[in-house]
Amino acid sequence: HPMSAGTLFRVTAGMAASDGSAMLKKKVWAVVGNHGKNPVVGQLTERLRSHGKEVFRVNPYNKPPAEFSSLKDLPDPESVECVDLVVNPTMGMDVVEQMAALGIRNLFVQPGAGSKELSSRCEEFGIAVHEGCVLVELPAGRL
Repeated sequence: HPMSAGTLFRVTAGMAASDGSAMLKKKVWAVVGNHGKNPVVGQLTERLRSHGKEVFRVNPYNKPPAEFSSLKDLPDPESVECVDLVVNPTMGMDVVEQMAALGIRNLFVQPGAGSKELSSRCEEFGIAVHEGCVLVELPAGRL
């Protein structure tokens, strides 16, 4: 179901982050999406990098230019502070399971990647969820 503008910035009640600004201060990110096929995924990666963040490219479809096919494949997955989710909610559930296993506690959910089930699962695992768009909330150019 398409997300309405009203749900874009909704944060699940009781979650740690009241808005995306706390997450956007994190330094080490993994962008999970179809790198190379979806241009937005590349734009998200570049925007985060332009703000001095270390960004790992993860593509569950296992296609270049992403270096990794899952969070578990990262050289030091526990160092990741935030995951930017740009896949469908079904695939996202698998990403949330990986995050829980690795102790990654922040999930930034791009428009269209979220679902009630995804948010509920994150709440069960104690993962903070923010639904929004990095390209909107993190301006172009350095902070």
